[in-house]
Amino acid sequence: MQPVVVESHIIESLEESVRISDYGGSHLLMTPSRNSFKKAIRAKRVLLNGELADSSRMVKKGDIIEILLSEEVYPEHKIKIEVIYEDEYMAIVNKPAGLLTSGNQHRTLANALTTNLNESKEKARLPRPNPVHRLDRSASGLLIIAKTMLAQKDLSEQLAAYTVDKTYRVISHGLAEKTGTVDLPIKEKSAQTQYKLIKTIPSNKYGGFSILDVNIKQGRKNQIRVHLHSLGHTVVGDLLYPRENPGKGLYLHCYELTLNHPKSGEKMTFEMDLPKKFKDFLN
Repeated sequence: MQPVVVESHIIESLEESVRISDYGGSHLLMTPSRNSFKKAIRAKRVLLNGELADSSRMVKKGDIIEILLSEEVYPEHKIKIEVIYEDEYMAIVNKPAGLLTSGNQHRTLANALTTNLNESKEKARLPRPNPVHRLDRSASGLLIIAKTMLAQKDLSEQLAAYTVDKTYRVISHGLAEKTGTVDLPIKEKSAQTQYKLIKTIPSNKYGGFSILDVNIKQGRKNQIRVHLHSLGHTVVGDLLYPRENPGKGLYLHCYELTLNHPKSGEKMTFEMDLPKKFKDFLN
């Protein structure tokens, strides 16, 4: 079977020769990072001027880099996922609590997307829809999915530039101040978290709770959980910092997202209701 080229790129300007592994990760839509480009090279999916390339090859102006269609067979996890929005380029879905976003397991949201979303009719569609960011396994809420190479690159760039606004509803232990900002590095990387108090719930038995709206800038792993714990306001149900939980599971849910559409540039805001367990907690 003849290999299928899914992207072709001509190097139109380059002052001096560089390694193809350094160039490809920032110039091709199908491989928006250096790691993803090197992975494609290892899988023998990268051609340089019609020949299979390795990561040591040098490229110059006028060279043609091509990406071949992946022959990888993706597993399908057949569960129902709520779709908030979908078009030919992207989708917004509701990730349920307890489900990994992606990874080397069968039961992930990524493996459930092909049975819950329509295949894009765009020529430059991805082999399968792809989450462009993650939510912790125990968390729930809105998640951005790319369906085309253009969307993958554009949405990833928006996230890297911190222009995607994500708002989380959290129930935490303790009675928090009205507003606040935590500026605390996570694994030596900068991280800022802003929170706004919505309501406090007095409790003699548990010491009280706070309902918070939280916005994060960078999205480091477990950022909200680490930062709120540093203030003494551990997220209810957080097994990283176990405390008695009068409810069920982790009370951390992304309920609002604002981004620019990857094709039209239109500013779009998506909202969804809070899970039932949040309403039950208040009662």
